[in-house]
Amino acid sequence: MEKHRVVFEVNVGGAEQWQGILNNIENLPKAFGRETTEIEVVAHGKGLGLILKTNEAMRERLQLISEAAVHFSACENTMRRMNLKREDLMPFATTVDSGVAEVVRKQEAGWSYIKSGS
Repeated sequence: MEKHRVVFEVNVGGAEQWQGILNNIENLPKAFGRETTEIEVVAHGKGLGLILKTNEAMRERLQLISEAAVHFSACENTMRRMNLKREDLMPFATTVDSGVAEVVRKQEAGWSYIKSGS
């Protein structure tokens, strides 16, 4: 069974933008099947706000999405620039050394790439 592996790059801010991105993320497993879909969301720049604990409005939705085997990764470069610590992220989020480098690594490994936002 072929696996659909998709990396979403999120580098835009704002609830309206994020809602649209999350709609796309939720729709992929519906189209391909949950068992055959692997998704990583890489947040950097303004996109990091999506997975910060301060994003109370989307916490529940993000938690449900993460429980559906979607991985959320925060850029450590952005975190340093914004003076943020691991504890500032939602509990299900992980970190990567560089958001852009993570996207490149995924593409080089054959993942499909979706640029989210503008």
